Amino acid sequence: MSNASIDSAPKLGIFSLPVLVAALGYFVDIYDIVLIGMVGPKSLLGIGIAKADIPQTMGHLLGLQMIGMLIGGFFWGMVADRWGRVATLFGSILLYSTATLANGFITDLWHYEVLRVIAGFGLAGELGVGITLVVEMLPRERRAYGATMVASIGIAGAILAWLVSFTIESWSTAFILGGAMGYGLLILRWMSHESGLFRALDATIPKGSLRLLVNSRERLLRYLLSITIGLPTWFVVGFFVFLAAATSKALGVTGEVIPGNAIVCCYIGLIAGDIAAGFITHALASRRGTVLIFMGSSAVMCVVMLSMRGLSPTAYYALCGVLGLTVGFWALFVTIAAEQFGTNLRATVATTVPNVARGLFYPMQWALFALKDRFGYVEVIAGLGVIVFSLALLAVWRMQETHGKDLDYLEELP
Repeated sequence: MSNASIDSAPKLGIFSLPVLVAALGYFVDIYDIVLIGMVGPKSLLGIGIAKADIPQTMGHLLGLQMIGMLIGGFFWGMVADRWGRVATLFGSILLYSTATLANGFITDLWHYEVLRVIAGFGLAGELGVGITLVVEMLPRERRAYGATMVASIGIAGAILAWLVSFTIESWSTAFILGGAMGYGLLILRWMSHESGLFRALDATIPKGSLRLLVNSRERLLRYLLSITIGLPTWFVVGFFVFLAAATSKALGVTGEVIPGNAIVCCYIGLIAGDIAAGFITHALASRRGTVLIFMGSSAVMCVVMLSMRGLSPTAYYALCGVLGLTVGFWALFVTIAAEQFGTNLRATVATTVPNVARGLFYPMQWALFALKDRFGYVEVIAGLGVIVFSLALLAVWRMQETHGKDLDYLEELP
């Protein structure tokens, strides 16, 4: 391939249709992930689950959704590398929308379980494939800004989920709204066009093959490093935000902390962080330098959070907002993963990396609940934090700088 083979897509700006399509897809993704945490307990009561069984059932549903996302990440990534980015985005949102719409009409737990797996499977293709489309269609000097647009608009889905959970009494309506938004997005995706880099691929070139990832030690290392730099984001969001009720209690917060409030404060911070990440990356001309700034700030904030005692719930929410700001490199992390690999493997990597990083929070959560009685809740989180941040910093040190990198290349079989 050569740049001469690419159409006029490099002239596109950050407010172009491909960026909007990716951003709104991520918006729906975040809306669903946050919504299940906010209206899940109410919906379980609505289908007859006993109140005492709700925490365990919620964990079970979230685990099933994550299984769907892990499997879907590999599926949609390989489909996008073989048959196209836009077609994949169309299929993923169609599947998600149908499952989430149906979720509003469930009457028993079995249907809930099945639809959460299907919804997770569909959602898995949104961020990675969307970022792949954006970085391939924008000129190199605008790629960071494009990722910023995707993240800042997308993460606002959490705010809508929070507003919906407080203003709409019916949990069914909240799910139906998510499905309707997905169907509305289909119209925009019909209007979008394919990446010129993908269209220029020769039909005989191996594409979207997991064998390409594992048959080269150097390539596999690139993939593992790409996953590792994203671990601090879900360490922070998972332990301090989604598990805010338990974590705040262990830290001696003086009143009840509502996880939904912690989530919306964190995601407001994430929006600011993602916007800042785009400008810092452009100013430094370095992806690695930007990630190090955010990662270092996040580590410091984790130490502060774990050291504080006797906070009010309001102070805890404020600190969640600051934590969100410090981990606002999520979209940049996915962009880096996409830029690390050639066009014939780019979507597979960009789609699986964030879903694997999300999924790795569950072993961390298991370790916390398995060890907290022996070592202490706060102490286990601190120990896990040392491991996570050390590995992530090592990954940044070993990774390639991709700012301004030409993406017109392929991953070759050895």
